[in-house]
Amino acid sequence: MWAESARTGFGPLLPEGHPIPEFDRLRFRELIQSPDVRILLAEDAGGVLGETAFGSNRDADVAAAVGEIRAFFVRPAAWRRGVGRALMSAALAELRDLGYAEATVWSFADNARANAFYEHHGFRRDGAERREEVWAGLLEVRYRLALP
Repeated sequence: MWAESARTGFGPLLPEGHPIPEFDRLRFRELIQSPDVRILLAEDAGGVLGETAFGSNRDADVAAAVGEIRAFFVRPAAWRRGVGRALMSAALAELRDLGYAEATVWSFADNARANAFYEHHGFRRDGAERREEVWAGLLEVRYRLALP
């Protein structure tokens, strides 16, 4: 599911010939074993439609009261069917229940579809930026949302 979503969502953003990074099983194992992270899946009879991982924030420049949406993927066939909306609503509600006052999420600056989704949920860019070599140095921007 991750590879399909990443290929469809991020592939057009990458320079021609740059591969989609391989799914990192070790990183995923560490993620699911972390007591500070929760994972939600959206499923139907055909399998997993989407997933999100969220919890403590990995960024050194934010307060402890700021949680993070660490991963957010929806199978392309399920885009615009309410799956992402349901996953995001549930993740934000759980972050609030865990005591977080705000949430952040990183997104590629040129990923108009994902950025519109985050902005629809109330996230706004907070000025933080980064680039990762594995993603061809594409500009990533951080979004932030106050959790009422």
